[in-house]
Amino acid sequence: MYDFFAAKDDASVRALFDDNIEWNQMKGFPGGGQYKSVDDVFEKVFNGVRKNWHNWKATITRYIDTGDGTFVIGFYEGTYKATGKYMQSDFACEYKVRNGKITAFNQYTDTFLIGEAMGLTKL
Repeated sequence: MYDFFAAKDDASVRALFDDNIEWNQMKGFPGGGQYKSVDDVFEKVFNGVRKNWHNWKATITRYIDTGDGTFVIGFYEGTYKATGKYMQSDFACEYKVRNGKITAFNQYTDTFLIGEAMGLTKL
């Protein structure tokens, strides 16, 4: 999925998602919230990342099989267009899979670092 997203191959990403996917994006993360459809994930999450960040990238350092899915460990990085600030933030994402489709996503990341790059925090 990460490779397809980076290549902007939306059709391949969509093919991986269950029609009723439950997507839980961290509050404080761009597009944060809960979404219950593929279209919502693309509209509210993916399109915002593409629109507002230069060189957004997710680098995977580890996969952990959970039996009914996987945990993906890695880090996000990119430069927020409006501020020109670069950030790198570790993440762990849980994916639930059934019948070869991603049915649920839960994201865990340091939203402070992302908010800092977006100019939303004051130190």
